[in-house]
Amino acid sequence: MSYNVIPPTQAVTLNQQVQTELEPSTRSTTKATEQPRIKVRDTKSRADTGAASIQNSLKESLKQHTAPRALVRVDQKAVEEILHNGKISLAEINIDKHAAYYKHASMIISGDASDKLFLLRCLVALYVSVPDASHPKATRAGWVDDQNERWGDDLMFLFEHTKQVDELNSAGKHYFLNALLEKASLQYRGKNSEDDLKQALFQAKHRMPVMEDHSA
Repeated sequence: MSYNVIPPTQAVTLNQQVQTELEPSTRSTTKATEQPRIKVRDTKSRADTGAASIQNSLKESLKQHTAPRALVRVDQKAVEEILHNGKISLAEINIDKHAAYYKHASMIISGDASDKLFLLRCLVALYVSVPDASHPKATRAGWVDDQNERWGDDLMFLFEHTKQVDELNSAGKHYFLNALLEKASLQYRGKNSEDDLKQALFQAKHRMPVMEDHSA
């Protein structure tokens, strides 16, 4: 069992962890503290009656991600045991991202989720889709920065909705995992990427349970 302890004197957030684990781009050296950014929209301009509650929700989300984190223990042995039992490989994840994967995986298995194997599988799918600086579009100004930000949004979505993802039925989990795998196969995230997982989770919650055929 190995331990990776973050010094208690540092206010470390999931936001900041994601920043240090992504490859720097030409703009990221001057924007390191901004990636991935948490987007907060101006809800005051909306006329709907739920504007106040939406704004409060956003403030709560920000509070959670800017507050100092507790010490993070990286239990690589425990993570590897779960991966081995589930026949999950990290081969498709860039080797320089393995340490970051183990850290986030340790955060997941230290929680009270009932299906840790599935959550680690989702995390693998996310890490396979980490922005690649060798992508043909990476030469465009700001492309890597935007991709890093969108990837960070997806990572935070998984952590913020761990309980809901964990409680999906088998059909819902299959649907949600496929949504993550689709992102990995695309090798990039579009402008509306931030809504993809939100829609996928909504659809996954409404998947009918798979019924076994006992007629034979």
